[in-house]
Amino acid sequence: MRPSRFLTTAILATLAAAAGPTSAAHATTTPITPHDVGTLGGAWSNPTALSNSGYLVGSSETTTGATHAFRWRNGHLTDLGTLPGGGPSYAVDVNERGDVAGAAFTAAGTARPFLWRRGLMRDLTAVTGDGISVTGLNDHGRVIGTRYTATSGQYGQAFVWRDGVATDLPGLGGDTLADDINSRGDIAGSTISTDGAEAEAALWRDGRLIRLTPPIGIASLAIDVNERGQVIGTVRVPDSGWHAFLWENGVFTDLGALGGTESYPVGINDRGQVGGNAGDNSNLRAVRWHRGTATDLAALSGVSGLATAMDGAGNVAGVADLGGSRGVVWRGAGVVDLGPLDRGVTGGSVQFINDRGLVAGTIAVTGDGAHAVVWDIGRR
Repeated sequence: MRPSRFLTTAILATLAAAAGPTSAAHATTTPITPHDVGTLGGAWSNPTALSNSGYLVGSSETTTGATHAFRWRNGHLTDLGTLPGGGPSYAVDVNERGDVAGAAFTAAGTARPFLWRRGLMRDLTAVTGDGISVTGLNDHGRVIGTRYTATSGQYGQAFVWRDGVATDLPGLGGDTLADDINSRGDIAGSTISTDGAEAEAALWRDGRLIRLTPPIGIASLAIDVNERGQVIGTVRVPDSGWHAFLWENGVFTDLGALGGTESYPVGINDRGQVGGNAGDNSNLRAVRWHRGTATDLAALSGVSGLATAMDGAGNVAGVADLGGSRGVVWRGAGVVDLGPLDRGVTGGSVQFINDRGLVAGTIAVTGDGAHAVVWDIGRR
């Protein structure tokens, strides 16, 4: 299971607003020392995806002040370079083979999608448009993203690139958004109709649009799909707020809000477990849903905080305020302490966890710009 990488702007804003004081209880282990991934010579680096095979990708400042995509594994940091023209490059996703997808800018300032493989950054020339963003990559080298044209609206047209051919994803006449792709090619995202109505969650399978229409809800967004084809996202419920949902084989399930009014998923694994946050807007807390049961991780472990990612075993990574912002992983009935995140001039983050026990995020290791870091908590 590849950890989920993307949340909608609304979800991120809500989580940030909810990140207030949490339980003063202490984690159950000695803090894990983070490994500094380093930079490409500049002041900062930022991770954007972590594979189960241990590849971490992101972007970093170089010695000249430029921004380049990078790939890291087992202590080896690789500069992925740029497309011809030398504009900035940004890695977005990495698959289990170490292929990297992202976007790079030309000298004219136009964003182009790329696939980096075996030391070569390739422009996906079949994808056309005035500006292009990339959102995902699967293990067969399929790249998804959004392209913008003179006729597209605010969100653009979702596409999938495969073996040199780019195909627009069918929608409802308006914009389309693609957020995640699994290894068999299922794509989770959203569609908008020509009348500019609210977004509706969608799944594309074998090129066909499957509408994930909620039985009750004003708008819905799909953000992640696992290898079983289960989809998670959020639905805006009337007279309440945004709720996490699970869709499977035509059945749409509101996961509820743990006694509150809001809930937001961060990922789903191949067991069908969903990690996320639930409660009231000003007091969200980490939660794991499975087979109709919501587990309050604060009640389970004695430590409250916000979830940001989940692995294939159901371990949930996130952030807790334990006398200061600290990274944590809820594992079993306890909590693994990743240590303090607030150092230097910038705060840190916990963003990803994989099935090998690697957790990735950022810390201002040197007291200056934030660096990508990796914690190794071991498999359990």
